[in-house]
Amino acid sequence: MQIEVNETAPETAETPPLFVSQDAWRDFLTPQSNEAYLAGWLAIVCRKLEGTRAAVLFLRGDTGQLGLAAGWSTEGQDLADYAPVADQTTRRAEPFLKIDPGGPLLGYPIQQDGAIVAVTVMRLTSHPGAGLQGIMREMHWASGWLESRLWQGRAALGTQQAQSARLVLDLLAATDVHQRFEAAALALVNELPQRSGFDRAALAMMRGKRLRLEALSRDTSFSRKAALVRQYEAAMAEAADQSDVVVYPERPDGRNMIRLSHQALSRDTGAGLIMSTPLLVRGEVVGVLLVEKNRAQDEVLELDDSAVLDFKLAATAIAPLLKAKYDETRWISGKGRYLAGRGLSALFGRRPAFTVGAIVLAALVATPFFVPVDQRVRADATLRGGVQRSIVAPVDGFIEAALVQAGDVVAAGDVLVRLDDRDLRLEQSAALAAVRTAEQNWRQAIAEVNRTNAALARAELDEARARLALIDTRLERLTIRAAQPGQVISGDLSQRIGAPVRLGDVLFEVATLDRFRLFVDVSEFDLELVAPGQSGGVVFSGQASRTVPFTVTSIASVSTPENGENRFRVDASVDAGGAALRPGLQGVAKITTGQTTLARQWLRGTLVRARLLLWRVLP
Repeated sequence: MQIEVNETAPETAETPPLFVSQDAWRDFLTPQSNEAYLAGWLAIVCRKLEGTRAAVLFLRGDTGQLGLAAGWSTEGQDLADYAPVADQTTRRAEPFLKIDPGGPLLGYPIQQDGAIVAVTVMRLTSHPGAGLQGIMREMHWASGWLESRLWQGRAALGTQQAQSARLVLDLLAATDVHQRFEAAALALVNELPQRSGFDRAALAMMRGKRLRLEALSRDTSFSRKAALVRQYEAAMAEAADQSDVVVYPERPDGRNMIRLSHQALSRDTGAGLIMSTPLLVRGEVVGVLLVEKNRAQDEVLELDDSAVLDFKLAATAIAPLLKAKYDETRWISGKGRYLAGRGLSALFGRRPAFTVGAIVLAALVATPFFVPVDQRVRADATLRGGVQRSIVAPVDGFIEAALVQAGDVVAAGDVLVRLDDRDLRLEQSAALAAVRTAEQNWRQAIAEVNRTNAALARAELDEARARLALIDTRLERLTIRAAQPGQVISGDLSQRIGAPVRLGDVLFEVATLDRFRLFVDVSEFDLELVAPGQSGGVVFSGQASRTVPFTVTSIASVSTPENGENRFRVDASVDAGGAALRPGLQGVAKITTGQTTLARQWLRGTLVRARLLLWRVLP
């Protein structure tokens, strides 16, 4: 796979947030970008549909949210009117027409594989009436062009991913074919230019707190005191200090990075493009990989976004392999261990000291079989409140105010959230008016001594009062209160003010703080040792200096598969003892199940699995 390098001058103009086509057919037939194609398509479609004043195209992005992609004749208009129509069209999964003072708004969904990928919202001059069917037919045929463009994008993405994977596999194969680090590093920097289209590559590894150049492409040996070597190390140090890819002259995404040493290296080597990325292992920089590309006179080189991603992917995949090989070159963990092994083998194989060493080794091996220890079952544990309740939405509605969030301590009766009551207030006024009308009719029937009308009026009055009482009850439910004192352990609605909620949606979870329960996930291989009444201790990740005692109360009969084995939940009561415990703490629990030897404690799990394996394979 070749990392693409565009030998063209970089563009300086910024793409506007909402692309509007200036030449629709040019942008549609020979688009310079996806934005231009979408704007051209939208302009052609809208011009063909009579009565269309303006239009906006919403496209679903990588995050799954609809975003503005293109517009037509939207200058001076408020784009905020289009978004609700697009949202309603997405929810309904069908065309949606909204009557608006500025002109009717028509939303048309565009689907692909059963999912809505885009929505076109058009502002019409007037209600389409019978012409709506013609608009739908034209949009149906026109959406095929947009779907075709999306399929082309997916195909291009798949091809790019396949090429990226091939580059990574080729570099891994070239690196892993050699056992020693020096040969593997040289093979990597020689293979990378051939596979990527760059001219040179360099590799530096972190030794202590300083980067050291280890390999240069097509250069088996170099002087570490040379000025050029120090410049390479300085440029790579910029990438290591920033823990991100550094590109000279600039990154494709326009992100500002410190690249003074890269500029100096380019001036001395004549490279028109330099890119370096840190090699990360578990978030720690272990080295830096650098590539260069030469340029002709007055030539400007530009790097594609895909090239940066491919380079970062390759560096991520190669970093652990290089780190493992590089560690073997160190004296303590690498060369020293190898030489020590050879020396001990020679010593014990030819000298009487072998007998002494064998006796000492036998004593060390036998000691664990005679040392008594407490037999403990170790498992992951999670702390929960003694009583934990979910606060759910009692009715459909909209959030008006959220007064608490996760971590707050509340008392019984405290208001947690209020839902919007404006609609119900209107219904309450209408119901109250109906009650008064029914009362007036009933009094009039009584005054006229008309028993039939009085009975009917009385029934209507009872019905109106019942409807008013129901509305009053629903109004009371819009103010959601805490049913018990405790701490809010989940739920944050502060960023959802005005958002809709449905009946039964979980809004908060409140757990008591006066007593706690401990859930211990015990492996099926250790379950036979655990019984109610046993004691133990748990250390939580946030309180590693304190061991909290607990007592096993029950063992659940339902198992959960995890890491290739079944785990049973063991419930335990926790003696808080004044500790600052909070629901949700996680840690490691150890249940004391009796006495055993140190060796049996170490090997018990292996022995249980070995017995099970023998039971399966033996006749």
